[in-house]
Amino acid sequence: MTPIHEDEHLLVLEKPSGLLSVPGRGPDKQDCLASRVQAIYPEALVVHRLDQDTSGLLVMARGIEAQRRMSRLFETRQVHKRYVAVVAGQVLQTQHEVPTDEDGWRTIDGPILLDWERRPIHIVHPDGKPSRSRWRALQSSDTATLLELEPVTGRTHQLRVHLQSIGHPMLGDALYAPAPVRALSPRLMLHAQSLAFPHPFTDAPMAFSAPTDWSAHAPYGAFKMAPMMTFEDFQQQALAEGFDEVLERHWEPHVVLDVHTHPFAVKARLTAGQMWLSCTAPDGSHQKRYLTPGDEFALSRDEPHAEQYGPEGATYWVARKN
Repeated sequence: MTPIHEDEHLLVLEKPSGLLSVPGRGPDKQDCLASRVQAIYPEALVVHRLDQDTSGLLVMARGIEAQRRMSRLFETRQVHKRYVAVVAGQVLQTQHEVPTDEDGWRTIDGPILLDWERRPIHIVHPDGKPSRSRWRALQSSDTATLLELEPVTGRTHQLRVHLQSIGHPMLGDALYAPAPVRALSPRLMLHAQSLAFPHPFTDAPMAFSAPTDWSAHAPYGAFKMAPMMTFEDFQQQALAEGFDEVLERHWEPHVVLDVHTHPFAVKARLTAGQMWLSCTAPDGSHQKRYLTPGDEFALSRDEPHAEQYGPEGATYWVARKN
């Protein structure tokens, strides 16, 4: 990862969509922006994160003291972030009664709560944490609106949840958009475009920008498509690892499989739909993973687990080892 800014205290980077900010659970979730940066800058420490599917600007601190000072800037809201997003529908028409300030910004106030049974999904709920986002339209078409967004608070999935709550989910959003909206883009149309803050050691104003070419008109932007693994690739890889057979499975929508075991080991790759996989970690803690196309998982022989499939069901390639 090559920083767009580097000094003795800070690194500013542009994260691509699809890359985790920090390691996730499981060996297949270890590749991330933080580990790539730390391979070059071992002293680099995480200050904040972007969702895996969100692209854009992110700052890392070089050393504990820089991390402490940058974290304080975030806590006191001295770090100003702006995003761009493409959302479904004509927001100016549905939100025309929402008042604007002198610069054309409108506000969404909606407390955000983790939907525990469907985690990592969050919802607007009276019991949630107070959350505020600001938005203004940059361009509109018959099908979509290009927005500039500013999160006033910093809740998980805040911008995605707030836009979905007013009926305008983001294109390509695997968590919050219905299938027809998700299919309009090969990626989540959310990008952290600008970042500004006083330098934590000198107070000098720092401002960074990573503009996009996005539009409210199809195809909405230019995208670099990641090479897709084929069934033959997965099959060859699994057989080389000692698995006995490889096949494709499909589960219907909303199927729930309670805790069970298999008399064989499993290696699988999700290719369509979504699912939740619940397992018990070696330390006895309960782990529930949300899986979307491209994610892989492995289960040992006789390992207890439960499965839940989303509203579209799920299709995956599975290798078995007896």
